Amino acid sequence: MEKRTKKILDEALALPEPERAELVEIAATLEEDIYHVEMHSDWGPELERRMQGIRDGTAELIPWEEVKARVHREVFGD
Repeated sequence: MEKRTKKILDEALALPEPERAELVEIAATLEEDIYHVEMHSDWGPELERRMQGIRDGTAELIPWEEVKARVHREVFGD
């Protein structure tokens, strides 16, 4: 992540929640193509396998808060 981008993100994350919510409007300025992701043909069976694991209870699920914390550590090195 660029230094300038990280600084802006850090400042945005420090804002009160209502002000952070206003920043979501920035996403509306992005080109629609940024949201379109082509799925590789091998992904379908893998996604189905994982969904089956969730349905039959064999998948190891990770709480969202833990996932967010891991991503934050990975991105920001905390």
